[in-house]
Amino acid sequence: MVPQTIRSLAFSRYLFVVIFGTFACSSVSAQVSSPPLFKVLLKDNSNPIIGTLLDQDPNNVTIRDIYTKTDVNFERSNVKEVVTPFAFDDAVESIGLAEMLSWKVAQIASQRKQPGRIAKVSSQVIYVTLGTNSGIRKDAKLDVFRNEGEIKDPVSGEVIAVERPKIAEIQVVETHEKYCKAKLVGNLEPDLQVGDEVEPNLDLRIAVCPIRDQNGNTADETLVMAEDLTTRLVNRRVPVVDRESLGSVLDELLAQNSILFDPKTAQKLGELSGATHVVAGKIVANGRTRGIVYVRLIDVQTGRIVVATSTSISLPRTMADTEPGLASRRPSPAQMPRNGKTLGESRALPSFLTTRSRYQKGEAGGIRIQGYDEFTYRNQGVIFTKDIGCVSRDFTFETVLQFGPEDMVANIGIGYGVADRSYNGLKDSVYLRLHSPYMRIEPGLVELNRFKLGEENVGELATAGPHLVRITKQGNTVTFQVDSGNDGPTDDDFETTIADIEEFAPFLHSKNSPLFFAGAGEYIRVSLSK
Repeated sequence: MVPQTIRSLAFSRYLFVVIFGTFACSSVSAQVSSPPLFKVLLKDNSNPIIGTLLDQDPNNVTIRDIYTKTDVNFERSNVKEVVTPFAFDDAVESIGLAEMLSWKVAQIASQRKQPGRIAKVSSQVIYVTLGTNSGIRKDAKLDVFRNEGEIKDPVSGEVIAVERPKIAEIQVVETHEKYCKAKLVGNLEPDLQVGDEVEPNLDLRIAVCPIRDQNGNTADETLVMAEDLTTRLVNRRVPVVDRESLGSVLDELLAQNSILFDPKTAQKLGELSGATHVVAGKIVANGRTRGIVYVRLIDVQTGRIVVATSTSISLPRTMADTEPGLASRRPSPAQMPRNGKTLGESRALPSFLTTRSRYQKGEAGGIRIQGYDEFTYRNQGVIFTKDIGCVSRDFTFETVLQFGPEDMVANIGIGYGVADRSYNGLKDSVYLRLHSPYMRIEPGLVELNRFKLGEENVGELATAGPHLVRITKQGNTVTFQVDSGNDGPTDDDFETTIADIEEFAPFLHSKNSPLFFAGAGEYIRVSLSK
């Protein structure tokens, strides 16, 4: 019998379904190469098991059950279906955020102790097969060992030990993604050889912050969530900053009005507490009683987000109906640009704008563009400036938008903003692509996109808005800024700058470069100054 250890939940989405006899290991991120997840459904309709593959033969398969931390053996004949690779976020929904996040952190901790080898030795530099993907940083010290053979029992022939003395200590002088360069420490000059093992000493130490709402408030339920995660990390033998030490550091940061979800603040928290990584989270309302908790694991030294996940929850009673980002649908006058016209005040657009699209008045006093999902020039839902040569002059362009529960993606940028069906992007345009935080896939993601030349992640929107998007051009330099919440300079704002727009987007010229906004969302206010 298989133990009844996992809650049974219905899943609306599977990434890839395979028959039990065709297990395959999926490719994984070089940064956090966790083993692929499996979801096993049994013919007796008992609760599904989610875990990692340990062993298999023609008749049996053994899975390491993440929830119970036990090894479970299945007979193939008793298995109805296997889902693999099973998405991490889906596992979070099934098993719980604290359990899956603690498992993921433990995976990262073990990777930071995995040995590498010397790949090359020159007169000045030692090349090692450990890089930033393994957590290696400049100035880190690494131990070098040499395997000098097995030690066997002379009677039974059993291997009882391996002779593996430490022969040197080296220090990292330069890092790359898959390797690093190092130098010897001390006056001794041992004869290092290609193949010698190199071990890092990179212990993980986690600071778990209380999960807060957009106003920085906590509730009893969110404190319990943080305590639950801390307990599970400790049970997986991951060192955690003690709560008393963390409390004094948090008090100092909150006194400075720092936002814990911001990577820069997480770095400061790590410096003050001695943590290598910080877990920080926030709750965003998604209705009157439901919300989404977003959690990140942030590398203190680099500010890089190592793990990001989210899950739906019932709002704590003290947070229900109080979340400003999603519960409030009408922005205050203080949240508007200092100049420009409220788009819903009149049926006519401001004199500097034009469109071929239909639009209607929205709930927050702005307008919604109709036909934004059309893929033809005549019907494309886009509003742009009458000045079609903006790339040739300096300007500041601002618009405020807010997302509703059914909205998907908004686009704001330079160009005509017309969709190219074959490219699945906006033709001859440079623009911000803003995902609504209501989206199931990559909620709140903001990317800078240029036609046929790729995109880059520039930030994340945690609330529905309103958000102010500003495009500024001075000389050849163009900056895209997002004031998240349209509440002035705060830690959740972000921007990206193009040093030379002519080099970055050679397809733009004086005859095809209006400023535009398009797509889903309610556009509340817009302004253009030169």
